[in-house]
Amino acid sequence: MAQEAVTETSGLSDEQIAKTMTMVKRMLIVGAIFVVVGYLLIGAALFFELTTFHPLVDDYYSNSKAVRDAAPTGSALNAQLAEINKWPSTLLWLKLGGIGHILAGVFIALAGILRALSMMPDRLGNIVSTTMKPDAGVADPADD
Repeated sequence: MAQEAVTETSGLSDEQIAKTMTMVKRMLIVGAIFVVVGYLLIGAALFFELTTFHPLVDDYYSNSKAVRDAAPTGSALNAQLAEINKWPSTLLWLKLGGIGHILAGVFIALAGILRALSMMPDRLGNIVSTTMKPDAGVADPADD
């Protein structure tokens, strides 16, 4: 009688549970890949900011205000200012893209964990049903 109740509650076969757990593992791997890519994007943004953007800014502002204002159109100084004005949007794109990848990776990993936790009753039911054999001398609670 106890055996019948256990097999009725476990609705998934061992094969279905194994497939689902494989899918959970894949979700965790994909989530980790997204997080790694996010950290790489943020690292690239910091690298470019420190190695390219800040030296450009330092070089441009090493000139006096009068020299910067008196620079003719098309001069190297104005080209340098145009290059400086391009970098903030690129750096913002890299940083926000990195944060977005990290958050997406965490979401995917949490969805995988949630799916694994929702499988626990089925997994436990299958374990109990396979370990309990019919007529193995297990007494029903009513027999006590």
